Amino acid sequence: MINRKDALEGLSIFVQVIESGSFSAAATELGYAVSHISKSITKLEERLGARLINRTTRSLRLTDVGQVYFEKAKQIVGDAREAEQSIHQLQDTPSGRLKISLPNSFGQSHMQPVIRDYMLRYPEVKLQIDLSSRLVDLIGEGFDLSVRMGQLKSSNLISRKLIDFEFFTVASPDYLARFTRPQKPQDLKHHQSIKYMYNQVPITWDFCTPEGELQHVEVENRVECNNLPMLKTLALAGVGITRLPSYDCQQEIDNGQLVRLLGDYDMPAQCAYMVYPHRLHLSAKVRAFVDLALSHFK
Repeated sequence: MINRKDALEGLSIFVQVIESGSFSAAATELGYAVSHISKSITKLEERLGARLINRTTRSLRLTDVGQVYFEKAKQIVGDAREAEQSIHQLQDTPSGRLKISLPNSFGQSHMQPVIRDYMLRYPEVKLQIDLSSRLVDLIGEGFDLSVRMGQLKSSNLISRKLIDFEFFTVASPDYLARFTRPQKPQDLKHHQSIKYMYNQVPITWDFCTPEGELQHVEVENRVECNNLPMLKTLALAGVGITRLPSYDCQQEIDNGQLVRLLGDYDMPAQCAYMVYPHRLHLSAKVRAFVDLALSHFK
């Protein structure tokens, strides 16, 4: 049985010998010993049952059969080199479709500049964005990367931190003018809340006392919603108290549109991460997006 690896190696060595003009020049080009080059040509001729090269100590010349074989072999080797070069180009130049998943609020508030710069910088890339709060299956659903918030579960995914953030309890000045300002988490039971839902389940409101004790508070839900921008809109309108990630409400707190409540009871900071399936042979389109995002948030 023909060893395919030996056959392909012999073919490429044969082409290199003819293109280089000598065994020694081919050996230098390929990084082999001259003896290895000579043995490969001999094995090739034995396998084909024909002499391909007439060689002397000073020169080599193709036989008629060798000339025919060289023309065919040169085409095969050329196609292989072209295929390899195309792969390197794909790895070096971002191109093709990039499919990413982003949390709705964070994607709109923080990722838009990254996406804008990426698309302007890499015109060969087509971008598909999924803006939602669901935890996508990156590999199963064909996503190239995702941004995830909070505690990451153990997995084989590669993660890169973008920012730290906290969840702030906030209300509008108008709401606080109508209701007594809460002084401790348990006071929230007597207030109207605007609560975030994930997968149709309202997210619990947890607090940490200055002594480090965890407190869970059941609040009266006037509104349940799975969209953070809507929660902020309703809070700004004075509908009730809500909890928002700091990156989504700090500006409104700074300009007085929202008031931060129960700051002494905030939970520890969380992180926003970029995650992607693997690091080995990372495609240029993914690598470029990751690098651009990390540079933006730096």
